[in-house]
Amino acid sequence: QFSPAVWTDLKVIRQFLFERMYRAPSVVLVRQEVTETLNDLFPLFLERTDLLPKQWRKDIVEATDETKRARLVADYIAGMTDRFALQEHARLVTGADPRRISALSGALTQL
Repeated sequence: QFSPAVWTDLKVIRQFLFERMYRAPSVVLVRQEVTETLNDLFPLFLERTDLLPKQWRKDIVEATDETKRARLVADYIAGMTDRFALQEHARLVTGADPRRISALSGALTQL
């Protein structure tokens, strides 16, 4: 248990983090964009496994059920860098704007 002084300081820090980090408009915007990117890539890779690198395709073919396939796709996406995920999204998703890569990458580095 914290002393009253430490507890007060922790509340101040927490409030600061929520205002400046977690709920900052720029952070919320980037989070929405990244969520959209991931929501586009996951079903695409799950359906079009031919878009995955060769080694990942081999593992997908060997997966015995849909849950294992989904886990492999999730693992592949989780291993992507931010920039690579944005590049793949721009390359593979119809209507994706390649300019988002530089805008979002810049926003991610400023967080």
